Amino acid sequence: MLYEDKKTFITRLLAIATPILLQNILAASLGFIDVFMIGKLGSAYLAGVGSANNFFFVYNMLIFGLASGSAIFTAQYWGQRDVKSIRSVMGIGLSLTLGVAILFALFSFLSPGIAIRFFTSDPLVIAPGVRYLRIISVTFLMTALGINYTVVLRSTENVIYPMIASFTGVILNTVLNYVLIFGHFGAPAMGEAGAALATVIARSVELTIILSITYARKLPSAIRFSDLFSYRLEAFKKYMKRVFPVVLKNVGWAAGYNMFSVIYGHLDTSFLAAFQVAGSIERLCLIFFTGMGSACSIMVGNRIGAGEETTARKFARNFILINLGISVVVSATLILIRLPIASIYTELTETERFYVASILLVMAAAMWAKSCNIMFHMGIFTAGGDTLFSMIVDVGGVWLIGVPIALIAGIVFHLPVHLIAACVTIEEFTKMIIGFIRFRSGRWMHNLVGKTKKIAEVSE
Repeated sequence: MLYEDKKTFITRLLAIATPILLQNILAASLGFIDVFMIGKLGSAYLAGVGSANNFFFVYNMLIFGLASGSAIFTAQYWGQRDVKSIRSVMGIGLSLTLGVAILFALFSFLSPGIAIRFFTSDPLVIAPGVRYLRIISVTFLMTALGINYTVVLRSTENVIYPMIASFTGVILNTVLNYVLIFGHFGAPAMGEAGAALATVIARSVELTIILSITYARKLPSAIRFSDLFSYRLEAFKKYMKRVFPVVLKNVGWAAGYNMFSVIYGHLDTSFLAAFQVAGSIERLCLIFFTGMGSACSIMVGNRIGAGEETTARKFARNFILINLGISVVVSATLILIRLPIASIYTELTETERFYVASILLVMAAAMWAKSCNIMFHMGIFTAGGDTLFSMIVDVGGVWLIGVPIALIAGIVFHLPVHLIAACVTIEEFTKMIIGFIRFRSGRWMHNLVGKTKKIAEVSE
């Protein structure tokens, strides 16, 4: 028995985690389908679009970091059912993210070549990447709005609505990809531009669904326009104290992760293409852990906000045990299917398919360590407001361990991409050990709403 009220824990876990898992499966499946369809155009197109998505990934992590303040505070305020304070922190999150979104959208539309050239110097790769990034630049504002509403909906246990929006978006994007990339049903064959246009249309529909449901049902996330500017400096400082480390963590980690693509891209285009394919498969595998991490941050955060710290610790421990069990199953499955997965990419060379299968084997071996790190940094430490420590470990791991190892293995020793990836796993195991030590110490738990004034009070 995990703890004395196992039935209650399992019931709440399934109610919260299942829609989040389904939404993550849909999002990751879309990434896999995009890579598979664009891969039919050739490895240069695959690498180019992958480079554009790497840039978007950095932006997405920045926006998620800025919006995470809403998630952290909302999870704890929801433990007290304090809707007024929830809308106040959401106003701060939206103000920050929309400002950043405008800057990134303008840069991506006006100067996409600068972003793509950071990842590769191959002109055959740069051209499709530029075309793709310029078109999807219009989705940057949609992404900012969508993430803000989604994190607050999840933290207030309205997890089914983002899942409905994602399901609709994935189906629509997949169909439009098939039609617009290859020119089916009388449509022109637009290649990577068709994939970008499909993404724009799907994201527009997703956001429309989320906003329509939120305001039609008058949910806690139904923020008013006046809430965007009603908070005072003291409230903003309180928000930024927790969110700034998350922003640094997300952007620092995303930039470091993208350095692997930069290294592979400058070593060999085939390295980059194989890494893009394997990465899309890994993201599909990690959905179980990111979904559990999101559920953990909500359930543990709710208990901390309600003043039930003992229960919060039990919840966190249960999530770790469940997470480890899932990681064993996912890892074993990936090992068994890695060769069939690589074989379906017939447009890749035999060497590139070998690289894909080999990278997947490395990823499977390190899956349990990576899953633990997701649970610690996305779930437990986020719920406890331990954002500064999480930032130091996550960013320090990738920049002080992962990136230097990749540079030495690739540039100095000229190792193939799968052996470089194997060396880089040292980072994940190091962070996992540090995470366990922090968890056992109990210093990750901070009640952000029980010992200070509510943000809504500060805003008035």
